[in-house]
Amino acid sequence: MKIRDMGEVFERLGMSKHAYAVYAAAQKYGPLLATDIVKKTGADRPAVYRALYELEEAKLLIPTQSGKRRYWTAANPKRVTALFASVLRQVESLEPRARAAAEEAVTSSLKLYHGSKGVQTVFDDVVGHTRRGDTFYRYTSERDLDAVNSYLSPDYRERRDAKKLERLVISNPLSGSRKKPRLERFVKYMPPEAGLFMQNVIEIVYGDRIAFIDLNTEESLVIENQALAEFQKVIFKQLYKKL
Repeated sequence: MKIRDMGEVFERLGMSKHAYAVYAAAQKYGPLLATDIVKKTGADRPAVYRALYELEEAKLLIPTQSGKRRYWTAANPKRVTALFASVLRQVESLEPRARAAAEEAVTSSLKLYHGSKGVQTVFDDVVGHTRRGDTFYRYTSERDLDAVNSYLSPDYRERRDAKKLERLVISNPLSGSRKKPRLERFVKYMPPEAGLFMQNVIEIVYGDRIAFIDLNTEESLVIENQALAEFQKVIFKQLYKKL
């Protein structure tokens, strides 16, 4: 952290614009009356009184009373150093919490799963997170339909059908042609001229989430983001209409 001058030190301590000028005047000429400080600094009276209050609160100015008059004397400059060091320690103590909060924010919107159980977790999340009667959208370039079905929880289909979830599917012909016709599932195929759709990857868009499953490595990623999910739904629907 680069500090240009002592005025910036006082500003970083949360004090007003003229605080350092008031402190410096009291340090050089004090003890001073408030009216004397106004003359020495050239600042207006309200700004000086505000600075006096801040500096007294921080124990950087020491008031003394003589009859009805109040004089101000600057505290030892080491007090400034100690106060600034204290603020830095407070900032340093907050940094790990701020970093942890930032990491929590990231991990709450991104979840990465490894292995077959992770794939199963994603399929379960599709059913669990999609509202009753809603539709989810699935791109599937799987090479082996039976292998994909082996990842499903034993009650996956039962829970999915109990919620009356509809599915729009864009598939490769190899896998899609093996899917049995269902009233709640509508399948369209990528045409041959679109190139091979055999990457063995699945993408599912549901609710405010997008899931990617790489069946080659059994790695799965779930993104929770309303705007991204809606964006992907629009793309899916437009492509689905054209197939």
